Amino acid sequence: MTVLPAALRTAIYTRISKDTEGTELGVQRQEQDCRREAERRGWDVVQVYTDNDVSATRSKVRPEYQRMIRDIESGHIQAVVVWAVDRLTRTPRELEDIIDLADKRGLTFANVGGTIDLGTPEGRAMARQMGTFARLEVENQAKRLRRKFQEKAEKGEPHGYSPYGYTRIDGRDVPVEGEAAIVRECARRILARESLRSVCADLNARGIPAPKSAQWNTTILRQILLRPSNAGLRTHRGKVVGPATTVPIIDGDTHAQLVALLTDPTRRDNNAGPTPKYLLAGLALCGLCGGKMRRTVGRMDKGKRQPPAYQCAECFRVRRRQDKVDEVVEGVIVARLSRDDAVELFAAEDSKVADEARREIATIDAKLETAADQFASDAITGVQLKRITAGLRERRAIAERQLEAAKPRSVLMAVAGADAAARWAELPLGAKREAVETLVRVTVLPSGAGKPFDPESVRIDWVSAAG
Repeated sequence: MTVLPAALRTAIYTRISKDTEGTELGVQRQEQDCRREAERRGWDVVQVYTDNDVSATRSKVRPEYQRMIRDIESGHIQAVVVWAVDRLTRTPRELEDIIDLADKRGLTFANVGGTIDLGTPEGRAMARQMGTFARLEVENQAKRLRRKFQEKAEKGEPHGYSPYGYTRIDGRDVPVEGEAAIVRECARRILARESLRSVCADLNARGIPAPKSAQWNTTILRQILLRPSNAGLRTHRGKVVGPATTVPIIDGDTHAQLVALLTDPTRRDNNAGPTPKYLLAGLALCGLCGGKMRRTVGRMDKGKRQPPAYQCAECFRVRRRQDKVDEVVEGVIVARLSRDDAVELFAAEDSKVADEARREIATIDAKLETAADQFASDAITGVQLKRITAGLRERRAIAERQLEAAKPRSVLMAVAGADAAARWAELPLGAKREAVETLVRVTVLPSGAGKPFDPESVRIDWVSAAG
């Protein structure tokens, strides 16, 4: 009696790189064709492995592919059917792993419309050739896509999903007024030196939905506020390449101020450290040793706690009541911001410094372009280019800081005017501290013990032309 060989225990592997609609129709069609192929060969399909919406070239992990490999190694799977070789892998390195596995386990491999016998030199050569052409197509496709994306960027056209605050109409991102209003509100509050943390807490308390998250957090808010598209700018590969077709939510100056503020590594609001809670803590100086004053709780005196005070954190010998010192400093600043010339003064740009900084930046940019051209024409070496650009970029960074310093100070502009006192009272603490740092240097002078508070013991020196 003739004994028929047992049908090979067969796996079907299906994959598509993009399933934008989430319907899985592509992998379903692959499975149908593969089942017909297995049936034609008399193979027994015991398992289907599917990686949907997963690339075979960019993804670090394909869960179902890895599971199939483990089942092949265990001997559970004896044959694999795929729609085409490039569905299994598009990298020659990975294909070699499959070939080694086939040689070790006697794996039979088939694709719809043909068989590749990985157990023979001819079959392996065929698989490698097909894999090479698959890789070539991947690289050509990537090249075409890069050129397409570059062209879209040069035209200012959007790419990907519409960001928070926008919707796409006829290929152009236009503001969604409710969300755009939130972006503008957050921009205004952050420029007023309110912390990212407090703004997020307020948005969550008001029940305002966060984009793609249960609640607002500082990372989400910071990313939104730093987007160049908010100001109608187009980016490509992380760099601004020109104007976008996107309708701006905020103006260019506001965006520039947000970027400068949120990327400044010296600002405490940009890291996980605590936000200052007191007006002059760390800003006021000790008139005896020059150390920084910190806020301390009141002393116990005859069973009663005295009011909080600023005390030198280094020599501990100078101490003044916190509320009295704050009152003196705030009074001086509000008086200056209330003067007739305040609005014009703080809204004006230091044109001389700004113009010089802009000229310096333009000159450096021209030199950077020249150096790049020289490198491209082999006039200079890579080492020389690196040395040239390093020095120029350092000079450019200094000029950018000078230009930023010459710009109008948004906090002072928001307060200056006849009703400066009322506006000052409404400012968040961060904005008040910014104003103090911009305008004055506060020194708390020593005085005899037991003497009543003397406003003259708080010395205020103007550090800008405002005084």
